[in-house]
This record gives sequence, structure tokens and C-alpha cells, in this order.
Amino acid sequence: MIYFSLTDIGQRHEKNEDSFFANIKEYNNVPVGLFIIADGLGGYNYGEYASAKCVEVVKDIIDEHMYNMNFDNLEDDYVKSVICNSIKIANDVIFENPNKILMGTTLVCALIINEKLYVANVGDSRAYMMSENNLVQITKDNSYVQHLLDEGFIDEKEARTHKDRNKITRAVGFEEQVEVDFYVREVQKDDKILLCSDGLTTMVEDEVIKNMLKNSKPKDICEELVRLANDNGGRDNITVISIII
Repeated sequence: MIYFSLTDIGQRHEKNEDSFFANIKEYNNVPVGLFIIADGLGGYNYGEYASAKCVEVVKDIIDEHMYNMNFDNLEDDYVKSVICNSIKIANDVIFENPNKILMGTTLVCALIINEKLYVANVGDSRAYMMSENNLVQITKDNSYVQHLLDEGFIDEKEARTHKDRNKITRAVGFEEQVEVDFYVREVQKDDKILLCSDGLTTMVEDEVIKNMLKNSKPKDICEELVRLANDNGGRDNITVISIII
């Protein structure tokens, strides 16, 4: 398992409100990959605070649980509880900030253990997987435009240019409770995982992402995707994490 991560301010923002974490660490001689991207919302410095605090809380809680994890008899439901509870605690921390300021963040989190990929998301930051040249979007956006797509009111082409394409329906820290989507996938050697904020996906189409993932070097994948997003307008901060199993 190898990876590379990269974040960029984009072309139209004065600061970067995305936060991320990417690391492979051994627990009881088992390599575990933990990868997180959060895209902050809230204006001034509040979005930046929300995304950074969310990443910090989630990674610390998951790391703590890894030391007591039974890797020989690992149950998906247990991993789900660890990840989802960490996100709910992060939600509490952000929602109950001392100044009671409304702020929030998207979150996509991937945990890779043995031959399993565990993914959790809130908002519209995404996780993709490419296996044998087949690209699949693992996560589903929690967004108004996704709702319109699901109901058949618009098609994929219209969704890309819809005026409300940045309007999300869930965020970590915006409300007292948060609903987390969770996914489990089997992975095998040479599978590729991509995590990204919407600064990439609003600027670069999935087919282009698929072509970039054919590259064998995570560093090159990240740099090319960020370059393409900026070349296409770079309307938002761009964060990408590329992982090759």
C-alpha cells in the first residue's frame, strides 16, 4: 500500500479551508491505512477551524481504538461503530464550540485493514475505487443536486452546471446530530483508491479522473488532478489523496 496526498488553494480563494490526514501505521504488526479529507464551511476562519478539528478528533479516536483491535477476528460492524462514533464525537465538538458559531465541514474517511476498505462520509467529499480499469464512486453525495438526480428531475449533465451544485444537505458540526453513510468494499493488489474534496469533482469529470488513475504513481495522480482542476477554473480549494493497494 502506497499513497500520496496534496492540497491546493485553487484559483478563487484567499485561504484553504480543506484539511486532510494520510498515514499508514502498523498496529500489532498489521499495516493500517487511515485517510481523511474535510472541506470546511462557515466563512471567516470558521470553516478552516471546523475541518481541522474534525480531522484531528476522528484520527485521534480511530488511532486509539487500533491499539486494542482484534485484527484476526475483525467484524465490519465493530469497525463501523469505531469510525461513525468518532465522527459523531467530532460533530459534538464542532457544534458545541465555545462561541456557539454555526460552522461545519464535509468529511470522507477511508480505513484500509487487511483486504477491506471501510469508508464513511458526510457531505459531498468523495471516495472512488478503480479495480481492473473499472472506476466506481463509492460514496454518494449528501447534496441538493444529488436529491434532484435521485428523483429524476435533472440528469448528470445538468447536475454539473446546476446553480445549487454546492448546496449540501449534511455536514459535520452544523446540527446537534449527524447522520453518517458507511460503505465496505473488498480490495485486492493494484486496486486504486481516490479521496477528494469537491474542488476536484466540480472541475474534473469522472472519465478524466479515471484516465488519471491509470498512472502507477500516487504522486503523479495527485499532481495531475490538481493541475487539471486549476486549469479548468479552480473555483474551490482542491484536496486529493491517492492510494494504491
